[in-house]
Amino acid sequence: MTTSSRFIAFFGATGGCTNAALVHTLNAGIHVRALARTPSKLTDMLLAQGISQATIDSQLTIIKGDIASMPAIKSVLLSDKDHTLTTQIMSGVGGTPQLRWSIKRPVTIDNPEICATTTKNIVQALHEIYAEHPSTATHKPSIVIISTTGVSDVREDVPFGFQTMYHVALADPHKDKKVMEKIVTENAIGLDAVFRGAIAVRPSLLTGDQNIKGGKGWKSLRVGQEDKPAIGYTIHKADVGEWIFEETIKTDGQRWFGQKVTLTN
Repeated sequence: MTTSSRFIAFFGATGGCTNAALVHTLNAGIHVRALARTPSKLTDMLLAQGISQATIDSQLTIIKGDIASMPAIKSVLLSDKDHTLTTQIMSGVGGTPQLRWSIKRPVTIDNPEICATTTKNIVQALHEIYAEHPSTATHKPSIVIISTTGVSDVREDVPFGFQTMYHVALADPHKDKKVMEKIVTENAIGLDAVFRGAIAVRPSLLTGDQNIKGGKGWKSLRVGQEDKPAIGYTIHKADVGEWIFEETIKTDGQRWFGQKVTLTN
């Protein structure tokens, strides 16, 4: 598979929101490098969405590995052909929800620190890349992460009917999202920043799958920010992916740098 001098780095590319964003990105002719534990799964998902094998071969480089592999992460971020660094990172890594016998914490995930661990490893990989290839530090990438509503310390962004579910039942997976956001924020400011900008996307309760024909369209969404959130019950994964593409990948997303963006129907 080939690459170009400009590309977007994708983590969690088989997840619903992220996969939808990837489909739109490839349809726009943009080159991508993506991490996947099972490359054939990602390829099959894209083919099912109408992405041709020719497009996959010419625009997508899939790096086999997981978020625990520093060499694999660095290969996603940095082209092995000409040592070109990605211009933007799209991270939608998440765990699989699991139920357990607990009244206070009935929902956990298979890897309860997956979001924080992924983000820490991306930061570490960038530090190593800047040290090994100093010229790359002059063109640092931005990052977009998929978080969730219900983690704000500023303003309640979950409707009253969902607050018990979010703040009690989902407390453990949401703790991981909060740590992820903190890591990204801390590494997007100051002299030691590894990102030139960061955007946290906080969708309301996700429904549907990655099928880009299944949503209502990104223009139908209500959009807010942390101090004035858009409060709603649900949102289709495909619409989140399309919004991310239209507002942060297609346009570079600079207008949203430093923001925690709430999305809902």
